[in-house]
Amino acid sequence: MTQGSQKPKVLIVDDTPENIQILMGTLKDQYAIVAAINGEKALKLAAAEPQPEIILLDIMMPGMDGFEVCERLKGAEETREIPVIFLSALDDTVNKVKGFSVGAVDYISKPFQPREVLVRVNTHLTMNRLKQSLAEKNRELQTYSEHLEDRVRERTAELASLNQVYERFVPREFLDLLEKKSILEINLGDHVSQRMVVMFADIRGWTSLLERMTPREAFNFINAYLRRVSPVIKECHGFIDQYYGDGVMALFPGDPDDAVRAAVSMQLAVAEYNKERAGEGFEPIGIGVGLHLADVMLGIIGSEDRMQGAVVADAVNLAARIEALNKMYGSSIALSDQTLLGLKDASRFRHRFIDKVRVKGRADAVTVYEVFEGDGEAAVELKVQTKPAFESGLELYYGKKFSEASVHFSQVVRKNPSDLAAGIYLKRCANYMVLGVPSDWTGVETLSDKQ
Repeated sequence: MTQGSQKPKVLIVDDTPENIQILMGTLKDQYAIVAAINGEKALKLAAAEPQPEIILLDIMMPGMDGFEVCERLKGAEETREIPVIFLSALDDTVNKVKGFSVGAVDYISKPFQPREVLVRVNTHLTMNRLKQSLAEKNRELQTYSEHLEDRVRERTAELASLNQVYERFVPREFLDLLEKKSILEINLGDHVSQRMVVMFADIRGWTSLLERMTPREAFNFINAYLRRVSPVIKECHGFIDQYYGDGVMALFPGDPDDAVRAAVSMQLAVAEYNKERAGEGFEPIGIGVGLHLADVMLGIIGSEDRMQGAVVADAVNLAARIEALNKMYGSSIALSDQTLLGLKDASRFRHRFIDKVRVKGRADAVTVYEVFEGDGEAAVELKVQTKPAFESGLELYYGKKFSEASVHFSQVVRKNPSDLAAGIYLKRCANYMVLGVPSDWTGVETLSDKQ
């Protein structure tokens, strides 16, 4: 490994030179970069001194693919401890699980975001150094335990401290669900099935925001945002399972009301943050939140020398899809009908039906609702005032009375021009009045990738 003040060494393995160039451009300021365009060269560079501290490895390569390269790295004494992050356009669960099973520590889908790559590289280097530090402390403890009781107590305290650090990467709540008292008790394959709400929350316009920031500014910004929304999730009895670039994935094992309350409170927290940003001359930000209640499987995946907590369920993908629908309908909080029906008292949160849609990757229709409780006061008031007309339009629309429905949706749009959902229905009514209604029409819309 690199020593002293030298930059940490990163090995990039990809048979596409353009990908290597993008990664080198992203990482060169903080890391010393070496690159290989095939598996054989990658194995030689990984074993050469000084060894890389982390490897970014493409999966689909001619000859030896990334899975085989990773297996050989983990099978060699001199390279098995080097963290491997897979880079690939293969984005299905089977390939992700296979990647972890051969020893990878993470997985980044192509086309990748350079900032995401930088965050993940920094995170896994930190975790690997913590792992090495923990191993070193354990060796010291074993050496001195028989002779120096005071030293044992000192090293035990350090070990406990390091375990607390590890719990920042594996949430305490995750361990509780697995009925484990400590991270030291977890084993590969530990799992539990439970019904809970999956939350996805994304910052709106993240890419354009990044274009105007330096890397340091980007990290300061995202951490400032997370410092405000993360406590809200915890206060509402949820926990963050994963940070990903511009947002979070959180889980709520208790009442679905907790998740909706958290989503509303997060909107209010962002509103307060925007006041601070305005005072500093920065433009406001917005977030979209998606919620879905379902049975999910939580467990420990990976290999014996590298494990991590994960959620394996279709609900994860659906929650992400529902969150993305916020952009289309101009909403801030979108949730499935399963989530709404699971609430003890849905009337506590001002909400309305939005649509029945088929999203990418699912054959079944999804019924989507909007909670606008956390929107600005003026926006909430407009939606409350126009809700009767909007719902009357919906009843007529699903009764195939498109001309009458368009009258109600027009009233909503005149009163609230920013109501994108009413505008969408108005356009649909116009299309059906001109083109006619298919004989098999059910009112379920199939959304394209662009939508």
